[in-house]
Amino acid sequence: MPTIYDEFPYPGAAFAQTHPDHLATLAILFGMTPAPAERCRVLELGCGDGGNVIPMAFGLPTSCFTGIDLSGSAIERGQKIIDELHLPNIRLQQLDVMELGADFGEFDYIVAHGLYSWVPPEVRERLLEISSSHLAPNGVVFISYNAYPGGHLRQTLREMMLFHLRNVTGAQERVKGARELLEFLVEAHPEQDPYSAFLRLELESLLERKPECFYHDELEEHNHRFYFHEFVTDAARHGLQYLSETRLLSMQSGVYPPETCEKINALSPDDDILREQYLDFLKLRTFRQTLLCPAEVTLNRRPDPERVALLSASSQARSSSAEPDVRSPAAEEFNFPKGGKMSTNHPLAKAAILHLGRIWPQAVPFPELLRVARAMSGRDGPGAGAPLAGDAHWLADMLVRLFAADFLELCVQAPKFVSTVSDRPTASPLVLAQVRAGLSVTNLRHASISIDDDAARHLLLMLDGTRDRQQLLSEIRSHVAEEVTAEQLGIKLDELAKIAVLVA
Repeated sequence: MPTIYDEFPYPGAAFAQTHPDHLATLAILFGMTPAPAERCRVLELGCGDGGNVIPMAFGLPTSCFTGIDLSGSAIERGQKIIDELHLPNIRLQQLDVMELGADFGEFDYIVAHGLYSWVPPEVRERLLEISSSHLAPNGVVFISYNAYPGGHLRQTLREMMLFHLRNVTGAQERVKGARELLEFLVEAHPEQDPYSAFLRLELESLLERKPECFYHDELEEHNHRFYFHEFVTDAARHGLQYLSETRLLSMQSGVYPPETCEKINALSPDDDILREQYLDFLKLRTFRQTLLCPAEVTLNRRPDPERVALLSASSQARSSSAEPDVRSPAAEEFNFPKGGKMSTNHPLAKAAILHLGRIWPQAVPFPELLRVARAMSGRDGPGAGAPLAGDAHWLADMLVRLFAADFLELCVQAPKFVSTVSDRPTASPLVLAQVRAGLSVTNLRHASISIDDDAARHLLLMLDGTRDRQQLLSEIRSHVAEEVTAEQLGIKLDELAKIAVLVA
């Protein structure tokens, strides 16, 4: 039968944190031996129109992907993209998770993003059953959910909106009415008291969302929240244990004063579950993206720097100095587009971060990064006195710490794309199919990117590898009203290369 998702579709999108390579990276750091992303089996529960799982299948042609969803229209939209791309390694199926049978197969990675909190209790229970019974021995499960204690504040707003909408039917009308209520509440509190500040922050957050997301995330019949310890207990009943959060930054307490960190440690001695719960109290957490694995797996409870040798690194770091000195002990400052900055005077660190920033968005295998950083910093020359093993251990430890701070990315297998523009630029077939269908665009690093400019979308559609720059310039000039120069075209093409949408 048709669902509300057929009537009011939820737009699909890619979530980099759910990609099997990212899940494998975290599993490796915590001591597991997960299936490699290029040879794995992935199941996404509640896949919608495949906006997340289809780009995975496109980028990993030797792996197998399955997506299930209750919405027939969403599955149909996704199947059109699959057919256009001729992807043989993925199937989308309209199926209720309650009807998923024991013979459905075994998977190395199971993803349930935006599902757990939005279904009734019996479906949540079934989701955990599936995550346990269909998971490979070294498999990883990703489940996102709304969390307490911060969820209490969101729940308060939800209850206000539901009361206000008690006599309103129709998805569009309910979204309109809910937004009007929130705007009224903010306007009624111009002064900056705590209630007003809370309302303004929540209103800004909610109004940034597309109407479809707002409706399904906030106004659906089911919207449940859980304390972390409750979720972990429920998972344990099904033979699953806590692995980590998908962002290590969310597990850190280092942003707080030393006395706060000491108190957290005292409240949770040698108990990572208890520590995470107290961090939720401290941070007033509203949302979690948790990784689980089989209870039988032996984990290292702290990320192991030695395992970084199996990984590749990438970073958008930019030096604050026009001419950074990587050989002296002078400190150099580096800035990161996501926010934040770091300073280091260690020559190896300066060289490694500078090199990663220069070649972004490409990723570098750890052995190569070590070699380049030692050469740049002069630590591998005659009489340098810097032992290779010592530098390897130091650099691996630094990369883990920067990864945990969201200052760089680690992966097992670097994604395939080109970051320089060829004579006849070629865009990813996936991107071209998504642009033609008017869908959210996914780059080759499995990140959703915004291309709202009509001229940019038109330029993308011309990048099929048959046109040189002069032909591109001629065609783009005929499409837009203003004059476009060769230099402007070159800048736009370079921008597309930097966001990882071009292929060889």
